[in-house]
Amino acid sequence: MKRLKEVYIKSSDPFERGVQHGSQIREELLSTSENYKKLFEKKGYTWEETLDMAMEYADYLDGEMPELMQEIRGIARGAQVDLSLVMVMNTRYELLKFQKGQNYFDSNECTCYLVTPEATKEKETIGGQNWDNSVFIGENLYVLHIDEENGTKILGLTEPGQLIRSGMNSYGLSVNCSTLLSKKDRRGLAIPTNFMRRRILQCKRLEEARALVEGLKPCISINYVIASREGDGFVCETNPMENYMIEPHKGIVTQGNDIRINPEIERFIPADDTHAVHFRGQRLDYLLRKKQGEITPEYIMECLKDHEGYPGSVCNHTANRECQTIASMLYCLDRGIAYICWGNPCEGSYERYEM
Repeated sequence: MKRLKEVYIKSSDPFERGVQHGSQIREELLSTSENYKKLFEKKGYTWEETLDMAMEYADYLDGEMPELMQEIRGIARGAQVDLSLVMVMNTRYELLKFQKGQNYFDSNECTCYLVTPEATKEKETIGGQNWDNSVFIGENLYVLHIDEENGTKILGLTEPGQLIRSGMNSYGLSVNCSTLLSKKDRRGLAIPTNFMRRRILQCKRLEEARALVEGLKPCISINYVIASREGDGFVCETNPMENYMIEPHKGIVTQGNDIRINPEIERFIPADDTHAVHFRGQRLDYLLRKKQGEITPEYIMECLKDHEGYPGSVCNHTANRECQTIASMLYCLDRGIAYICWGNPCEGSYERYEM
């Protein structure tokens, strides 16, 4: 079976890290961007307008996260593309997810989870997700190995040119995310989720990561599911009004795409009739609780293959090519190992990756 490409980056200099990154993924970046052009046209924007919107973030992020902006500039240099293209890749969530008039072009993306020692057989902490998105995105995924040469090492999965999408670090933290859409979402300047995910994976302790997401003031809602080998973790439902923390119950917490704490502000409308809004997170929670105290990585893998509610199931097979499971991940934090399946987990196998 075809294995995901692996990209290795090692430098204490952020610009050099970016150059190393970009030089290894130019073809994937150009291929993916051609499909994003079509996606933004469907949203109602020309590609030139999209590039301009993405560049609106540059000066703001130079002030807020200058080191990561240096890395972004390095990616552009290494891939031999304009900076605006790399900025689109790292702001695409914010640019695609805000409500434009009555255009609800959105998909029900991702099911996340974390389990702590209270729930697992080997008394370990595991975080992960099924990543649901467009088929073209899945075609160009790769595993990213980052060594910042300061003690911080990161192992994760990403789209071409992005700082990170999900992953774990050498301090035993993991981050996974799922889409949230609220009536309060708007266009504006705030820390994009790709920057925040990478910044979380530069944290050394869970409380440092918690402080970061508690202080977020996003323009677009999203879930952050953060786990730690300290034996704990949390979900943070972020939206432009406020952020809500959800703690594990008996060692388990899951999250789909529904706003659980304040459902009155939810604006999600499914992209198709087969996708229930309030289903996959609850279904995964039910499956994990059946083995509470005895959960293993192998059992989580089986849960992530679940087809209850097919095709809009935990293992997503929606046929419109705009949203299906493109990868499935387990970040075993005590072991320092990731298990990643490329595509629907029911059709593939989980490959082992080490930090």
